[in-house]
Amino acid sequence: MLRRSFLPLAVLTLLAGCGTSTAASPSAAPSPAQDKAHAFQAAKADCMKTKGFRYVAYVDPKTSEQDPKPFDYAEEKAYRSKRGLGVFINHVSPDKTPDQGDDPNVAIITNLSPAQLSAYKKATENCDVQAARQVTGKNLKSWSDWYGQAGEVLQRLWKRELDGDPKLVQLASDMGDCLTGKGYRVTATNPVAMGEWALQMVMNDFQENRKTMTSDGDGPAFKPINLSPEEARRRLNKEIKVALDDLECGKRFHPAFRPKWKELERRVNDEFGMN
Repeated sequence: MLRRSFLPLAVLTLLAGCGTSTAASPSAAPSPAQDKAHAFQAAKADCMKTKGFRYVAYVDPKTSEQDPKPFDYAEEKAYRSKRGLGVFINHVSPDKTPDQGDDPNVAIITNLSPAQLSAYKKATENCDVQAARQVTGKNLKSWSDWYGQAGEVLQRLWKRELDGDPKLVQLASDMGDCLTGKGYRVTATNPVAMGEWALQMVMNDFQENRKTMTSDGDGPAFKPINLSPEEARRRLNKEIKVALDDLECGKRFHPAFRPKWKELERRVNDEFGMN
């Protein structure tokens, strides 16, 4: 799955940061966001049970962090040097299972048949919406409506607080000039465009052969299918170059942009029960 430390192309549970996180001390009072996240998971687990599926209520400690992790250039460079943006790395060694973290539900899904998995996905979408309505009190008609409403709010915040930030505007423009100097075609240099530039560049390049691309159903990102390890390695090497050029040209932009973007994402996730 894509690494969510980069600005996504849609509202994503979103995608984020490499490295480790430390859960809050058991003695610490839970924040409202943590309370809401646990309430959502409990409601979802109850809903899934009524639909005949086992689901373990689980809150990733990283999603309830109150302070965004500072941008670490050295850590980011080490990650990108090996994994690029996290798109093709899992296709280089297809026999190896990608790291799915500590979520116990991954093992449950792995053991489902194709028919069961399809039913499980439908039940999950229905229960997500039901739990979100219960926790937030919002009028949510469907899973797509849930994400659509959140996306509209996030887009407005991006435009006002990111694209409207004079410092970010200048840093993004400088980053665009740097990338142009490296031979890339940069069509927009507003902060949000620069934040997602690398991922968009990779996706646009790889969508040229649509016969080997398929929509993941959750947004405009695409995943490669039926790639040989050799072809995946070739694409990964190209992805790594894009990722490192993006990092180098954005070495002043990303540290200023990333925390602000993460904070906006956290606010919207809290509002819509997406933690």
